[in-house]
Amino acid sequence: MSKLTKKDKIHIFEEWTLENKRGTYLSKKYGIRREKVNYLINLIKIHGLSVLDKSYTHYSKEYKEHAIKRVLLGNESINVVALDLGLPGNGMLSNWIRSYKENGYNVVIKKKGRRIHEQERVKRIRTAQARKRQVASPEFKAYCRKRIYKKLDALVQKRKSQPKQK
Repeated sequence: MSKLTKKDKIHIFEEWTLENKRGTYLSKKYGIRREKVNYLINLIKIHGLSVLDKSYTHYSKEYKEHAIKRVLLGNESINVVALDLGLPGNGMLSNWIRSYKENGYNVVIKKKGRRIHEQERVKRIRTAQARKRQVASPEFKAYCRKRIYKKLDALVQKRKSQPKQK
């Protein structure tokens, strides 16, 4: 729902409540899925229009773990938990759960921002060294030699099969 502005979200809610427009109509009008429209309406009904004022919120490791455990252990649906916690979208909680399972049932907090230049430089040096080791290896040289001979043989065969032109 990030492609909608705060005004758009307010208009959707007003059209839903005051003008009795429904999810299918609003989803086509604003170019989002009907489920997202329903989620937005329920979110505003529960938390009010003030929930739209949050631009970015940092969620702590404990907060994420609590939400994940409510879904996995408490058998609550992702939608219900996301609405209860006031998350901007239920996809956020789905991503938390997926990364939680992928990382051995540990909550991962991603670092924000750019990488430090030193880290970039070290990474480039490591990849260059690995490439040099690969090129210098006898297996790689034998592989290249084999490919060259194969190509030369193919060119010779092609030349032999062509008729001579005068």
